[in-house]
Amino acid sequence: MRHARAYPLAALAGVAALIGCALHGEAALRAGLEDQFHIGDTLYFESKLTCTAAVFRADQNDPRPDFPLFDSLEEAQDTYVATGLAGLRISGKSPHQITDALLATPSGMLGQQALAAAAQVEPCITPAISRGLKFAMTRPGALLAYDRALSGLIVIDPLERKLFFAAGDPI
Repeated sequence: MRHARAYPLAALAGVAALIGCALHGEAALRAGLEDQFHIGDTLYFESKLTCTAAVFRADQNDPRPDFPLFDSLEEAQDTYVATGLAGLRISGKSPHQITDALLATPSGMLGQQALAAAAQVEPCITPAISRGLKFAMTRPGALLAYDRALSGLIVIDPLERKLFFAAGDPI
């Protein structure tokens, strides 16, 4: 009989532990992004069990030299499928337009991941951050990337000098 009372208590402890869990920790996310990008101060960070949103000052609009950045959908898609990391910057095209074009490629995987992350981040962002991300997604010349290791979308807005990171449950 004594063990029967312990089960509900253990279940409550497990639920309490899950409530405190976050998809990403700020320090770990920053470290992962700093490997690929030149980032400064954290302007916003929120992580919950199902999503993470972060905004960092972009010290530079270009990624680090070894980052796989492309202006070709096919090259970016192939690299993403092979390595889990790829970025695109196409002159005159916004990340939103690039995502739409990626979805039309035979695999579509990079576009699917980017779209899913942007859609699933809403519980973690404020209205102001949401507007900023939407402006960045529609800004021609902004960088769009997806990192499978971080399970997140990365958008660098070159005018605002901000790096947006959005993640939701990976698909």
